Amino acid sequence: MKRLFTICLMLMVLMQCINAQQEKGLSFTSLDWEEMKIDSVLPVYTEVVPLNTDYRLHSYSVALLYPEYAALSSKEAQVAERFDSLLSEAIDVETFVGVERGKGLLDISFIPIRKNAGRYEKLISAQIVINATWNGKQNAPITRIAETGRYATSSKLATGTWVKVSITEDGLYQFSRATLRKMGFTNPDNVHLYGYGGHLLPEHVFSGTHHDDLVEVPLYYNAQTDSWLFWGNGLIHWQEDTRISNTYARQACYFLTQEDTPSQIETIASSKYEPQYNLYTTRAHTLYEKDKEAWYSIGRHLFDGDDYAKNNSHSYKLSAIDPVGNGQLTVVFTASGSTSNRVNISLNDTVPFTFTVAANSDEYAKATEAKRVYELDTLFEGGTPANLNVHIRSEVGKRARLDYLAYSYDRKLSVTTTNYIDFRSTEKAVTAFNIEGSNVKVIRTGKVGQKDALIEGAQHGGHYRICVEDGTQHFVAFNPAATFPEPSVVGNVKNQNLHAIDSLDMVIIIPTSGKLLSEAQRLADAHLQYDGLRVGIVRADQIYNEFSSGTPDPTAYRLFMKMLYDKAKNPDVAPRYLLLMGDCAWDNRMLSGAWINKNPDDYLLCYESENSFSDTKSFVMEDYFGLLDDNEGYEIKREKSDIGIGRFPVTRPADAKIMVDKTITYMSNKNAGSWKNLVYFLGDDGDKNSHMRYANNVAENTISLYPDIEVHKIMWDAYTRVSSPNSNTFPEATKQIKKQMNEGALVMNYTGHAGTHAFSHENVLLRDDFEENKCAQLPLWVTCACDVMPFDSDTKNIGESAVLNPNGGALAFYGTARTVFASQNYHMNRYFMQYLFSRRTGKSNERNRIGDAIRLAKNSIISDNKESGYTENKLQYALLGDPALTIGNPTQKIVVDKINDHDVNGNSIPLKAGERVRMSGHIEREDGTTMTDFNGIIQTRMFDSKENIVCLNNAGEDVEPFVFTEQNILLHESQDSVRAGLFSKEFIIPIDINFSNQEGRFVFYAINDAGNIEANGHNEDIPLGGIVDNTDFDKDGPQIYAYLNNEEFQNGGTVNATPLFVAQLSDASGISSSGNGIGHDLSLCIDGRSDLTYNINEYYSNEFGDFTKGTVAYNIPTLTNGAHSLTFRAWDVLNNTSQIQLDFVVDNTMATDILHMVASQNPATTGTNFMISYDLPGSECDFIVEVFDFSGRRIWMHEEKASEPSGVYSVAWNLTNGAGSRVGTGIYLYRCSVRCGDSKWTTKAQKIVVLNNK
Repeated sequence: MKRLFTICLMLMVLMQCINAQQEKGLSFTSLDWEEMKIDSVLPVYTEVVPLNTDYRLHSYSVALLYPEYAALSSKEAQVAERFDSLLSEAIDVETFVGVERGKGLLDISFIPIRKNAGRYEKLISAQIVINATWNGKQNAPITRIAETGRYATSSKLATGTWVKVSITEDGLYQFSRATLRKMGFTNPDNVHLYGYGGHLLPEHVFSGTHHDDLVEVPLYYNAQTDSWLFWGNGLIHWQEDTRISNTYARQACYFLTQEDTPSQIETIASSKYEPQYNLYTTRAHTLYEKDKEAWYSIGRHLFDGDDYAKNNSHSYKLSAIDPVGNGQLTVVFTASGSTSNRVNISLNDTVPFTFTVAANSDEYAKATEAKRVYELDTLFEGGTPANLNVHIRSEVGKRARLDYLAYSYDRKLSVTTTNYIDFRSTEKAVTAFNIEGSNVKVIRTGKVGQKDALIEGAQHGGHYRICVEDGTQHFVAFNPAATFPEPSVVGNVKNQNLHAIDSLDMVIIIPTSGKLLSEAQRLADAHLQYDGLRVGIVRADQIYNEFSSGTPDPTAYRLFMKMLYDKAKNPDVAPRYLLLMGDCAWDNRMLSGAWINKNPDDYLLCYESENSFSDTKSFVMEDYFGLLDDNEGYEIKREKSDIGIGRFPVTRPADAKIMVDKTITYMSNKNAGSWKNLVYFLGDDGDKNSHMRYANNVAENTISLYPDIEVHKIMWDAYTRVSSPNSNTFPEATKQIKKQMNEGALVMNYTGHAGTHAFSHENVLLRDDFEENKCAQLPLWVTCACDVMPFDSDTKNIGESAVLNPNGGALAFYGTARTVFASQNYHMNRYFMQYLFSRRTGKSNERNRIGDAIRLAKNSIISDNKESGYTENKLQYALLGDPALTIGNPTQKIVVDKINDHDVNGNSIPLKAGERVRMSGHIEREDGTTMTDFNGIIQTRMFDSKENIVCLNNAGEDVEPFVFTEQNILLHESQDSVRAGLFSKEFIIPIDINFSNQEGRFVFYAINDAGNIEANGHNEDIPLGGIVDNTDFDKDGPQIYAYLNNEEFQNGGTVNATPLFVAQLSDASGISSSGNGIGHDLSLCIDGRSDLTYNINEYYSNEFGDFTKGTVAYNIPTLTNGAHSLTFRAWDVLNNTSQIQLDFVVDNTMATDILHMVASQNPATTGTNFMISYDLPGSECDFIVEVFDFSGRRIWMHEEKASEPSGVYSVAWNLTNGAGSRVGTGIYLYRCSVRCGDSKWTTKAQKIVVLNNK
């Protein structure tokens, strides 16, 4: 996380209608300058306004009426002065019309500061007025819902035999008769060519910009060589003198098939009109570009492999064919360093130049670029040289790399020097082209909506002349007597038909290798089973084949999704989710050293930014694939995504299985419990409390919107910082977070500094903590922090480690791949959490899924075009996980009907310390009726009133200590039964309360016996204060029965070095475990030592349905060998106490006893779980589980260190051997070995039968 930059106030304002030429005024808006602070840059005010359905027929402008201003302070004015060029006397309001799933949205943004008579003033309030002017034409992106005529109903690839071929460069290519026969075609005369090669697809998408499916490229039969010719589009093309590279592909593809009739190329006569231009030349280019290395693992561009720091002088040779003038050399050179780099260039050893590559001005940039263009005709006698030697020298020892050299020049139209020449004019007018040569043919190459055609011309002396009505079209002239290169054969292509796919709710794209198909199918089946989603699975190469001519291009993913989106009959059946089930690389072509040995077929593409230098200006943008409305793709930082997108960063089936298993387990609600009602907000310290303030604001907003959810906060600065010469740490904060990670939560939400390896400068949470975590109650992790999950790099990072941990970590991870900024993160976090738990628009019975929340949050955030804003910030966020998952806070309502015979129903019911509480209530459907078919369990948690937590300002900043409110003193927790939708319970409020007379809080969670219906609720109408008159009915302390490890323990017995202490407690008033009273804790003291005294309140739990009984279980930290004693003290809620003492002997070599061992499925057909019960619960032990065939050969082994509080260790076996192959039917032996600490190994073995394992 970096310093604060832009601060945007985001408001969603509902407008019912904006009529043509009618002003629509919003109510007066007052700007909160406490929130919109002028920090290092100027703030930007933004709003997103829904538009009427006829928005396409209007133009929009915004005025600020009746503005009120106030002067900036001197400190604020200093900041404004730095951005003086952005300010004027009138505030400039910027508007942008975006489209989200066919609905128009007006983005409004402005810097609320003006420069008036030399003085800077800030806007205090104004009336924002929107002017909608009828213009009678489409002026904004247009959705194409149900536009079926735009797309083929069936792909060309659906039938027939197909062979894919490839090229790399633009040029004229041939297929000889022998080559076609070798490919398997029996009649070469009837072979047809389809496709359009490898030019980078246009990102700006609307009707007519792209080919649909494969288009035929008519072949020209050349009788002179008995071959078929075509013009092929390679990976680089030119727009005037600008080169455009496909940075996603290594080869450009076409397809061959045999049909019933020969391929026919149309012949077109030259134009009969008098040409306006009579040309003998065309523009040509020679490129030197060797893409090998990058300055940083970001962006789409690579650079030359030679680092000038090692050798500061290099020479490059470029040649021109038949140059006739207008020579131009473009040099693009990059350098890295805190100082500028002076570069000397000489051309043909005679013409010297000097330029400077600027120092890195952006602290987050790894290099800078300098581009120079030299006009050669004025530099060389005789004009443009045929050969150009470019010598470049940079400063010694400074890092620098060449990007590319481009030699552009006017070339004579001729096929005498070379066998072909391609050409075009810059003028869209009737043009005559005169090609030198006597044996010349000319083909007009195809474009969208137009096929290749042979142009008839005429010989005029030594030139072949054609005349065309549009000179900007592309042509190729060639000598038919010559031979040309042949494409390479990629291989046969199986029939496919993505164009025939009907509507889908969700698409899963898997890599070309197909290795992940079975896991994708498991996930698709689960979605159909659990939430009825229609899910389609497609391989990446199938998408390329139909949407980018078989050439890898990320726009192909988008075009495929757009086809499904456009063909949908209405927005409700249009696709909503895209899961990219495959890892990706910022170097999509895998040419750089880090990726060169990887197989692109095991990966999916990612959309990378043009910027390949800056960690803040570059981005990897998953939302690009979701820009599905027409006319999008031209302002991608501002446009609105139409689907929710997520990614599984996996290449191996085993890793895919981990994520699919987690997702299906979550959907099946297998591990449901009250943890699914817990949300934790974590806030970093420092930066003038900004991270804690932002985290707290989002937490309070979540509490306000969704009060039935139990929200807690862990703020670093609320804990004592421990300092050493090398580091600062917050050990108590780390302990609390890791405790919750081990117990489970619905969402864990962090705001602050981070990197790939840790949260915050104090390393409060490490990547290892995510990798080593073991918990089945998996949260969605949300991180508003820098570089937590650069999933397009090969760097290990927190996000990927969390989701790929097979035993815990995270269900999914929403975070950033690049450096981000605090203030903008705050808005992302606030909107995301707001939408995560809300209902779908127009679907009150359906909750938003993760992908919906991401889409809506990003679409609510405006990326302004001001220099003061960082428009890439929201693009840095991505989801590692399934976007179609509903993060399950419960959907049904728990209602309290009576407390102590008083009707609740909004009434305030005061409660006192020591008071017996009798409560009853019901589970309620959305329509307000009782769920009489609900039978299950309800958990009740009662909290004391809110407390102000004053932070410690550990960083010593010049700010007031941060203060936040928390309600986390747990007075009572219990589980009871629900029958026919009704519940009742009874307990006594502890004596130790705050006595504030402020509201306490009940939080409820319930789940039915089938585990498929959950409910939650809360009640805050319970002021807590005072004490009951009589507590004399109970003067006795709790009854205690305690032991170590198991109930067979005898006082004075021998135990291991980390024994499990268990105490069973009972008391008529209930056990006190709130920790709210001084000294009234459940405490365990070893050997009478204060440093070995432990508060174990949090390890206590009541028995089901009985608040008078409960158990506390605690693993004692490692003890030395020899005799010890312990004293355990307990209190009841009326502050009566009891204690018990145990003596014991520690022997750290004591062997573990395996009490019981079983395979969950035996016989096993698809898999089984080996479950081992042992006598040292909670102790960290080494486990080895092995499987042997009956000849004694070991075929599978699993080894790990684990600590199981329940004393039952479990490991899954998928019935495969060590190589991953399925084992055959038969009898096998499984053996478990356990060792705790320095003890000896204990081993036990049993048989297992495997049947029909296929």
